[in-house]
Formats: sequence, structure tokens, C-alpha cells
Amino acid sequence: MMIEQHYDEEVLAGFLDEPIDAAARDKHLDTCALCKRTLQSMRDTTVLLKKPAIWDRQRFSTTAKPETLAFLRNVQQTMADESAAAQVHVALLLSGDRESWAAKLGAHPEWRTAGLVRKLIAETDRAIDLMPPDAVEITRLACDIADGLPLSDGIVRLRGNAWFERGYALQYTGAFKEALKALANAESQFTQLAVADHEIARLNLVQALVYRAMDRIEDALPAITSAAAVFQDFGDVERCHAAKLFMGATLYRGCRFREALTVHMELASEEAVAPRWRAAALQNAAICYREVGEIDAAIECFVKAINAFEVAGMMSARAKTRWTLARILVERQQHESALTMFAELHDEFEQLGMSNEVALVALDIAESLLAMGKHDGVAAACRQAIAYFEKMQLTSSEAALIAVTYLCEAAVAGNVTRTLVSDLRGAFLSATDRPRSDTQARKSLRPPTDRG
Repeated sequence: MMIEQHYDEEVLAGFLDEPIDAAARDKHLDTCALCKRTLQSMRDTTVLLKKPAIWDRQRFSTTAKPETLAFLRNVQQTMADESAAAQVHVALLLSGDRESWAAKLGAHPEWRTAGLVRKLIAETDRAIDLMPPDAVEITRLACDIADGLPLSDGIVRLRGNAWFERGYALQYTGAFKEALKALANAESQFTQLAVADHEIARLNLVQALVYRAMDRIEDALPAITSAAAVFQDFGDVERCHAAKLFMGATLYRGCRFREALTVHMELASEEAVAPRWRAAALQNAAICYREVGEIDAAIECFVKAINAFEVAGMMSARAKTRWTLARILVERQQHESALTMFAELHDEFEQLGMSNEVALVALDIAESLLAMGKHDGVAAACRQAIAYFEKMQLTSSEAALIAVTYLCEAAVAGNVTRTLVSDLRGAFLSATDRPRSDTQARKSLRPPTDRG
């Protein structure tokens, strides 16, 4: 029997009595890393079961030996001391500009400990959100330290984790070729360990992120499938669902809309799926319906996604999904309904502090008013957005303010047209490096940000 394109244990058991090289003659086993690892694990177990010591019924004492307890307490204390010192050292190391970090580390060779590597890895989460280039340099330092530590199983795993984090940081900043090299280094560490299936699955998911970004869809899909299977075996439901969502997004990227739709609808219908994954799956399914021309089904799915985002407490995602739905209503010439939604969205985006969206919705309102022949309302809509920018002192949103102000002046002069609104939207999106409205739905179909 086949499960998700992999052999199950019953099929693999048939290879146990065959010579080791017999598996290479099977097309699937020769190319599937997961099935090869599973078969090797079964072989190792079979060898152990044949050893007499396994069946020895000799009773072992459950009383802890004093010398063992003393050793474990010493290890625990050593790790605690190392962690406490590393906490101080990482704060000193990462103070100042990142260009100075390497020199500081070079001046303090005593800082090069496993504890510091762990602290640097922990720092990457914050750095990714605030300053991604910092994360790239932090992981470079972590890898440099880890590669120089005395070898042990714990250090091998730590090296793998450091290189994994570096791969993730590099792909996040768009350095895809370097990311794949870092992930290959991580994999070379993990494969030295007796048990590292979960780590390799997380690595496969990040590799798939890179492949997808490079439009290597046929390389990404097997990596996602393999990762999802391992997560399922480990009972890691959260990552399994994240992998399925990413599978749908990757199929979409490859213009395989029907297949993507099936994946997203199946995920949305699972009882145990977390609210955020259900909401995202429904939104993505709606976008797929839109791509294949089933607009009524798309609208129904968008409505379900809006409700699901509200249940999940993801209010900015809820607002953006409502925005996409309103734009569909515009395409269907349902301007009254769209205008009502745009007005509500204007207020929601203000409350959420999403200044660029406030400007874009003002343009949407103007477009709908012009389509309905209500030219007089355009200037009022623009003034409302301008008042928001002035009140919030949003100097960082200069492009948005310029677009809305220009439109307001044109409306007052009686020169506003739908073509002008479209041109202003295009100029604003270019200035802010955002996707244009005709590709907004495609860009909103994002993979999960969890690194795996």
C-alpha cells in the first residue's frame, strides 16, 4: 500500500531479507530519502532484535548510583553556568553596529562556547523581524563558533541548528543560492545523528521555500511532501498543517490552481486544524476559485475566510480579505456594496494603523464614486484620508499622502477621472514597491512564515 507517495512499513518489510543493494533497483527507494531512512531504521532494529542481550531477562537495579547523580548534577551546573555567561556575552557582542561584531568576537576567544551559539540562535528570531541583515550576520557568527567546538553528538546537532538558522535567514533576505548551501551544510550535520528526522523535515520545508522563490516548483513539491509525512509521523499537527498550506501555495505558484484548491479545501475541512490555518486555507481557496473563473464560489469562500480570521483574532488579515472581496464587487460593477465595504475598511485600517492601506482605500472609494457618477464625494473622501495622515504625523508615508492630496486637488478642480485614479494607484504602488491591484490576490497567497 502507498501513503502520500511513500512506501508503508509493510511494503518496506519485504526488502529486509533482500541484499542491501537490492533497494537501489527499486525506482522509488532509489530516489526517496524518507523511505530509505525508514528502511535503514527497520534494518537496524532487526539487527538489534537478533542480539541475545536484547532478550536477557536480567533485572536491573532502579536505585540511582551516587556517582551517576553527581556526574549529571555537574553537567547540569556546567551548562547553567555556561548559559548565564553566554547571556552576558551575547549582549556585549551584539551591542553596536553589526560591522563591529566579528572584531569583538575575535578579541574574546573565551566567548566561543556552545552556550553562546544557543544564545545567538535565539537572537535570530528578533533580528529577522527588526533587521534581517543582522540575522544573517548573527547566524554567520553562530556557525563559525559551532564549527570550531570539540566534536560530540550534541555539538553536531548544534552545528546543524546553526546552519539551519543561517539558511533560513539567507532565504528571508533573498540570498537563495547561499541559503541552499547553508541548508546543505545543516543536512550534512543532521545525517550524522542516529535520530534527526524531525530536524531534516524542518530543513526540507525551508529548502522548499527557496525552491518556490526560485520557481523550481518540481523541486519544492517533493520536499514539502517529505516534510509533511515526517511531521505527521511525529504527531506534529501544527507543522503538518503548515506544510499542507505551503503545498497549496506552491501548487498555486506553479499555476496548478485546481490541485491547489483541493489541498486548501481539504485542510480547511479538517476538524483539528488551528483557526489561523483554517482561515488562511479558506482565503487561498477563494483566490484559487477566482483564478479558475468560479467567482460565486470565490465570494462564498472569501466570506468564510473573513469569519475565520475573526475567530482567529487576526484582524489585519480579516481586513485585507474584506478588501479583496470589495475589489471583486467592483469588478462585478456592484459599486454600492463595494462602497459600503470600502468606507468600513477605511475606518478599520485607520484603527489598525495601516497607513498605506488607508491611502489605497481612499483611491478605491474615489473610483467607485466616479463609477456611480458621484464626483462631489471624491474630495471629501480624500480629505478624510489626509486628515488621518496629519493627525498621525505619518511622515514615513509620504508617497501615500502625495497620491491622496493630488487626487483631492484634481477633484476640487473638476479634473478627476477613473484613469487618473488608476494612474495614481500605479504610481503609489511603484513608489512603495507593493504589488499592483491586479496581482494583489496572487501575492496574498503567502506560504507560512513559520520556519519549520
